[in-house]
Amino acid sequence: FSMWGNEDLTGSLPESLYDLAHLEDLHLFRNTFTGTISSKIGQLTKLKTLTLAENKFNGTLPSALGFCENLEFLRIELTDIGGTVPQEVCSLTSKNLFSEDIDSEYFKADCLPSSVTLVGFIECDCCSSCCDH
Repeated sequence: FSMWGNEDLTGSLPESLYDLAHLEDLHLFRNTFTGTISSKIGQLTKLKTLTLAENKFNGTLPSALGFCENLEFLRIELTDIGGTVPQEVCSLTSKNLFSEDIDSEYFKADCLPSSVTLVGFIECDCCSSCCDH
C-alpha cells in the first residue's frame, strides 16, 4: 500500500493514517500539509519510505520514528520541521537507513547553515544529504 505526493493535498495528517499497519511507502511530498508528525508514526513498523519534503509540517521529528526499523529512505527537507533529529532515528542508519552509494540521498533534511541565520534549520548528525532551508 502506498500513498503518493504532488496531489495538492492540504491540512493535517489524519490520525487514521497511523492505523495503516501494512503501509510501506508514504510519499507526501509537494503538498501543503501542516501540523506536526505524530509520535504514532512509530506504529508504521513496515514503513520503508517516508517522503515529507516540500510541505508545511512543523514541530520536531518524533523519536518514535525509530520504531520504523525497516525505513530505508527518509526525506524531510523544505519543511518547517526543526530541532534535533532524535538519536532513535539516527540509530536507523545502522539498520536499513543507509546506502553503500556515497552519493545517495537516503536521509535528506534542512541541516546546511542558512545564508541568513548561519545555522541549519534542523540539527542532524546522521543525515546523508543536507540542504539550505
